[in-house]
Amino acid sequence: MRITIYTLIAILISQLSVSQTVNDVNRFVSTELNGSARYTSMAGAFGALGGDLTAISFNPASSSVFLHSELGASLNYKNKLTESSYFNSQGSSENEDVRLDHLGGVFVFNNTNSDSPWSRVSVGFNLHKIIQFNQNAVVQGTNPGGIDQYFLYYADGLAFKNLPLYDDETTDDVYRVLGDEQGFAAQQAFLGYQGYIIDPTNDTDENTTYRSNVLYNTVNHKIDIINSGWHRKTSLNLSGLYKDVFHLGVNINFHKLYLNNAQNLFETNHSENSTTYNINFENELLSFGEGISAQFGAIYKIKNIRLGATYDSPQWLTLVDETRQSTSAFHYEGGIDIREEISPNITNLYDEYQIRIPSKITLSFAYIFGSKGLISFDYSTQNLANTRLNDDFGSTYLTEVTEKVESRFYGVTTFKIGGEYRLNDLSFRAGILNQNTAQKNSNTNTMALTFGLGIDFGSSSLAVSLINFEQNKQFELFSEGLTDTYSLNQKLTQVSISYNFKL
Repeated sequence: MRITIYTLIAILISQLSVSQTVNDVNRFVSTELNGSARYTSMAGAFGALGGDLTAISFNPASSSVFLHSELGASLNYKNKLTESSYFNSQGSSENEDVRLDHLGGVFVFNNTNSDSPWSRVSVGFNLHKIIQFNQNAVVQGTNPGGIDQYFLYYADGLAFKNLPLYDDETTDDVYRVLGDEQGFAAQQAFLGYQGYIIDPTNDTDENTTYRSNVLYNTVNHKIDIINSGWHRKTSLNLSGLYKDVFHLGVNINFHKLYLNNAQNLFETNHSENSTTYNINFENELLSFGEGISAQFGAIYKIKNIRLGATYDSPQWLTLVDETRQSTSAFHYEGGIDIREEISPNITNLYDEYQIRIPSKITLSFAYIFGSKGLISFDYSTQNLANTRLNDDFGSTYLTEVTEKVESRFYGVTTFKIGGEYRLNDLSFRAGILNQNTAQKNSNTNTMALTFGLGIDFGSSSLAVSLINFEQNKQFELFSEGLTDTYSLNQKLTQVSISYNFKL
């Protein structure tokens, strides 16, 4: 038997492969507008300004703009309304979240040596979330293609002898062995066959062609999607003021990423004479890892004008994936309706792999209206088509995913404008963010309108911001077989409260 060289009970298996798809890359390269209330209330347009704790993570020259050492933290409330579109059918769902979003500090050292060109040196740190993945979505619509196409795709070319249960074998046993010996594709074929969704064209051991047991003209799909997790960046910063004109800085950034993506597809509306119907297919992906990147930044002062430039190196992330799956369906057998559920108590653990998120360049301009206020502009460009995936084994699959990213993504440009008006100890702030979509064949932009209020108490300050953020993205149902797309339009309302105090 196949399982004689394996232990009979196992809940974790390793595979020489990875489970990532273009969908997951799409999530990993996403960003939101997070950080301190002052930063977010001006749409993040701080590349030429500095003097804000979150701004340290975007232009490392920002910390030497501070005149005093400072610590601060921010609390965020987020309300996400997600609207879906799938074959001209719409759905919506909503979720809320409250958490500490940002923590930072800067320590300023003024140089009393008049012979040194460096009049000020600052060291700082900032921790903030690049994106919070938390999102609930309901996608539903009528599709001319069914989930049987997914299982047929992976079964094609696989010898039928791998799919039945032999004496004393369980579904857990075979699913585990197939994952160990042949990988992800064989497991999908096994789920489809054991779930009565597909059958071999003949019952010989060496058969490699399959047919569907599901009949339909069109099918109804309802997909429940629950995402959670975050991509967090911690910046360690060093900056200096050179000849009272140039602020120069560098960051070493440490990244942490965690994503839990659960997707449950329920397919109905099969033909009356279909032997298999009402199919449920559940998939859960857990990705976690860490990485590193660097940033180099400068701010140049010319009277009331500030010019800024920042280079973000690529982000090098090392990730590990885990997956769990189950499927169920009704089928006719001897005139009786039987519900068949295949739910292996197995977690697939995949080899670690690397993803490189491309570099970014930001150019900034600001004008200071004396003590009355300021206006600031940021322009960033990043070519997401240059995202790369690889591992230590030269994975052909990762090469294919990289090629898909190259063909479906292109350069992203982001424009931010922010302003601040000061009235004694009160500051009124507002901003606009506009970003073109990273996905080809999509004409939607990311937009944000931001507002805020700040109060300066002298030795401390309090700030509040309100953000209306809207972002649209397209995803595939599955990477192969059933690849129809759906879109998720996220409307985010965010309130941030920050408190900073000088040391």
